[in-house]
Amino acid sequence: MKKYASLFAACAASMAVFGIANAAEVPPTAEAANAPATSQVIGDWLLACTPPVKGRKSCVMSQTLMSDKLKKPVGVLTIGRDQAGKLKGSFRLPVGVSLPAGVVVGLEKENSFAVSYTVCQRTGCIASFDLTEPLLGQICKAPKISAVVQDTSKQAVNFTFSTRGFPDAYAGYLKESK
Repeated sequence: MKKYASLFAACAASMAVFGIANAAEVPPTAEAANAPATSQVIGDWLLACTPPVKGRKSCVMSQTLMSDKLKKPVGVLTIGRDQAGKLKGSFRLPVGVSLPAGVVVGLEKENSFAVSYTVCQRTGCIASFDLTEPLLGQICKAPKISAVVQDTSKQAVNFTFSTRGFPDAYAGYLKESK
């Protein structure tokens, strides 16, 4: 079963990926300075929002896969808007993967697509992709989201993310992001 790592650490890392936790851009208003960050678990998803900046909250949905053996996060799937306001999905997966192979994302056997890595850091390799309305519809209906990578010895490594609660979490994301 999925376990959540430190909720706020995962949120902060996810928000940093999308560049939506950039408080240096504008000084916070008195109202925003007093507003707390919020988070709630919906199904297997974490919905986290920061106080409003420029009148809008910055929110992300995420799911963290934990290694039972290592008791550490091994994969994170995050959904949120980038700095341009475009809806994106992003995987943070372990280092030690074949970069040219990228990530093969699957919702069903027939519906898979490849995503290239954009950056690797100590905390993992990031692969981001656009989230379109048709893709969101497929995710809502899919039983799971798989992310298959190749390790450096060309062996497939599968990360399986749950879609339990995804439709409600996404509805909450839309409501909170306004």
